[in-house]
Amino acid sequence: MKKITIFLLVITVSLSAYSKELSLDEAIKIALKNSYQLKAAKKKLKSKELEYKATKGIRWPTITFSEIFMRTNIPGWAMMNELNQHRLTMNSSSKYVDMTSFNALYPGMFPSPHYPEWNNWQTKIQFQVPIWAGGKIGTGIDMRKKEFEATKFDLQRTRQKVIYDVSKAYYGAILAKEAIKLAKQAYKSVKKHYETAKVMYDNGLAIYADVLRAKVYLTKVKSKIEEAENQYLIAKRGLLLAMGVDDLDPAQIDVTGELTFSMPEKDIKYWQEIAVSERPDLIALRTRVETAKKYIDFQKADMMPTIGAFGYYQMDDRYNPFGTDGTGFTVGVALNWKIFDGFQAYNKYKAAKETYKQYSNLKKGFEEYIKFSVFKAYKQLLTAQSKLKAAEENLKYAEEVLKITEKRYKNQMASMIDLLDTQTMYDQIKFEKAKATYDAKVSLLELEYQSGKLKENNGGDK
Repeated sequence: MKKITIFLLVITVSLSAYSKELSLDEAIKIALKNSYQLKAAKKKLKSKELEYKATKGIRWPTITFSEIFMRTNIPGWAMMNELNQHRLTMNSSSKYVDMTSFNALYPGMFPSPHYPEWNNWQTKIQFQVPIWAGGKIGTGIDMRKKEFEATKFDLQRTRQKVIYDVSKAYYGAILAKEAIKLAKQAYKSVKKHYETAKVMYDNGLAIYADVLRAKVYLTKVKSKIEEAENQYLIAKRGLLLAMGVDDLDPAQIDVTGELTFSMPEKDIKYWQEIAVSERPDLIALRTRVETAKKYIDFQKADMMPTIGAFGYYQMDDRYNPFGTDGTGFTVGVALNWKIFDGFQAYNKYKAAKETYKQYSNLKKGFEEYIKFSVFKAYKQLLTAQSKLKAAEENLKYAEEVLKITEKRYKNQMASMIDLLDTQTMYDQIKFEKAKATYDAKVSLLELEYQSGKLKENNGGDK
């Protein structure tokens, strides 16, 4: 599936003269197919499912088929094999048992035993059926089922982590792309200052040093464009890594969209309530606490008796496998009860109780930790929102200051140094505004992730 996805992506890129535009939805879909982490989690879930199915099989009878060949001259085994073959007679038993004392009554009838070798082909079909095991079978099946269910929630959390990583990397790529745009805009602005300085110098209204300063600054800004382009490639490579695509040139993709942010109209209580009720890893832990509780009964069953039925059908033959010289069956019911085992079962039962208490405390602690994580993420979101508002206000002031400074320079009321310093401040504040938007976006993403609300629709935006 991974190779097919990458192949289609490469074909799409090669058929186009430009880079393949990649949306966040597309990036997430590819990641959910290719992520090694997610694939591993799916394999783990499949393993737990098969373990659960295997445990359910304990309720069913165990049927075993065997075919055994034996050749022996041990008297007891040889005589038993001949007896099972229905070949043993009073006369033939004298091969194994000294019956010469009966020759006084029946002269010459019984020779001395010579213990011959004897062959036997034994065909056997046997079964065992558990009837009652102190509740251990049912409890064991329930435990496997609970673990399977808990692993499903682990998989959900892994999916959310993949979405989180891809979304964050995608926002980082958009920020890097925005930095290129801002650097190019800055280059155009400085180039305009440079051309203004040249015109004023040619008209005797400015000194040559102004032209040189603008030229130096123009060169510096041009290098910033190349730096921003390299950062964009790095960000896209990180995005491909998060997507699980490791053999595609980052230059062949181009992220789409812009960094925008809107504050959700939900208070911290809402996010915390959602987290403790919907976060998959917390639900998984709660399920495992239930498993730990059942484990107490599982260990308690070792102190109870067990009852089972058994039986087999057997065929014995001297010369042929599956032969039927002699046939027979056995059926029965058995009760086993380990009366004393050095308090092993009892101490395991007590240990299971302590394990349950351990998991109960972990659950409570994890719930409080999740509430704290949501609290922290929410406060960081408020901080990011505040910084974004400040950056938006500062950008308005910086635009006004730059316009005024440009006019002052043209009217010879401000120096080129003042103009370039103002341009630097303006460019920096524009990037700070973009960075503040990115921080707010990532803070909201973090809050959604910590609350367990992160879905596949644009990183939880919808």
